[in-house]
Amino acid sequence: MSTSDRERWEARYGREGLVMGERVKPLVRELEPVLPWSGRALDIACGEGQLAVWLAQRGLDVTAVDISPSGLAKLRAQAEAAGVGVRVHGIEADLDHGLPALEPGFDLVTCIDFYSPAVMAQARHLLAPGGMLLVQVVLERTGAEARCKAQRFGADEPAAGDSPPPGDSPHRARSNEALEFAAGMRLQFWREGNIDGRALAQLLAQREPAGRLPFSA
Repeated sequence: MSTSDRERWEARYGREGLVMGERVKPLVRELEPVLPWSGRALDIACGEGQLAVWLAQRGLDVTAVDISPSGLAKLRAQAEAAGVGVRVHGIEADLDHGLPALEPGFDLVTCIDFYSPAVMAQARHLLAPGGMLLVQVVLERTGAEARCKAQRFGADEPAAGDSPPPGDSPHRARSNEALEFAAGMRLQFWREGNIDGRALAQLLAQREPAGRLPFSA
């Protein structure tokens, strides 16, 4: 990210209170039943830390990465207030330069409203066998906004959640680009289009457990 990017996020997260709302994104609540309850999680572009703290309360040990010191300060404050400070580790990093050095073996990697194919390539290699990748990216404003297509593999189509809090991302993907993040993994959920007033692509993919042959999405 450029200096102007850092300043923009600092200006946003430096405001009083949780400017992105107190609850995790609707996608997370929608897929909650299939997400892991234990192990290690990595939250990329964690912002103010709502998701990271939610995962820690769920039982995971969470590494959360963001460029904004103000956002990470709110992450720490939330974690302490929730009694999960020991489970949450915040790292300040410019994701335009990639992820910081991390020990592989994450049972869950999340990346919400941040788009970087290079970072996703790194994240995939950090997954443990059987680990899950949960992604939501903002789409370029094209015809994809006029419709919403969804598919949950092995289950019924999910209902849309409630509207997310205000805020958008300058890091946008083209239609179907996010599907590339699941290449070679088991695609558990995919949806793209106008979702609660935002042009989004959402996916949940799982690395094959150890001892199984690769699955091509």
